[in-house]
Amino acid sequence: MKDSYVSRYRREGMRVNRNVYNRQGALIIPAFTLLSSKEIDLLEHLRIGLDDEDVEPGAVVELVDSAIREIKLTFEKIRHSDRIPYDDIRRSILPKVVQISEQTDLKPIFIYLEQHDDYTYKHSIGVAMLARMIGNANGLDGEELQELMLAGLLHDVGKTKVSPFVLNKPDKLTADEFEQIKRHTVYGYELIAGTRGISRRQALAALQHHEREDGSGYPNGRKSKDIDPYSKMIAVADVFHAMISKRVYKEAVPFHKALQALSELAYGSLDPTITLRFVKQIMDLAIGNRVVLSNGLEGKIILVSPDAPAQPLVEVNGTYIDLSKEHTIGLERII
Repeated sequence: MKDSYVSRYRREGMRVNRNVYNRQGALIIPAFTLLSSKEIDLLEHLRIGLDDEDVEPGAVVELVDSAIREIKLTFEKIRHSDRIPYDDIRRSILPKVVQISEQTDLKPIFIYLEQHDDYTYKHSIGVAMLARMIGNANGLDGEELQELMLAGLLHDVGKTKVSPFVLNKPDKLTADEFEQIKRHTVYGYELIAGTRGISRRQALAALQHHEREDGSGYPNGRKSKDIDPYSKMIAVADVFHAMISKRVYKEAVPFHKALQALSELAYGSLDPTITLRFVKQIMDLAIGNRVVLSNGLEGKIILVSPDAPAQPLVEVNGTYIDLSKEHTIGLERII
């Protein structure tokens, strides 16, 4: 029995195993394409269905599954031994994250990550991937980029020392429980600092990724000049991935809405240069995509400004609208 159209389009992160053609015989999706929301929307618009035999888990999806399994097993070992198996992580898990991060379209990968229940583990993978993007945008390469990715992978390792009941509690935390959560930064610093081969900057990323530019963060309320640059980059990755992730107490925020919210934080709690470079990096990938504006009109992203990357220049029926200057109209959805 064939699937309904609705179920057919919920295949983000899957890979098509055949060429997909429209009714005129034109190729619209080549075989082995990893399906993102863009391809899904195109199929829906053309009313072209995909059956179960037309799709399969992509090689990247298999890498994601493997990385999550390994980071979960690693964190369990740390929980019981108080030791980080650094060599195993660097040899086995980090190369997988690098391979995943090298995909041209990361959105379907993040969508696929949401299908896993273990937030801490998928969050570690997601933050490591985003850290690599942020590091690239800020001129890091080679060993520095590897170092930053590992810092992202281990930024929440201190949660292995926090009660699972508190970590997974669906209700509002008590003041005491929130203090327990905040201690994960100190636990992480101590674990990493006591591991041979891992740098102090990576330990600081675990300690400082909840510190904020304006001094409103924890555990020490440090301000901008006293926060390591690696920690600032991990903070941006951490905040963004938390926004786009579904939790027991909140729904995931759509990508473009999360980017808009992140841009606003660039003028208060997050480093403005690091944050806006990251937002522009993501929005540049959307140039040429069609969008729906808050007034209901459809258009196409033409240009992304480095000063206001979440408010691009959009063409609507031959007219150009600069969303950074037109404050009565916003970006509602990227198609």
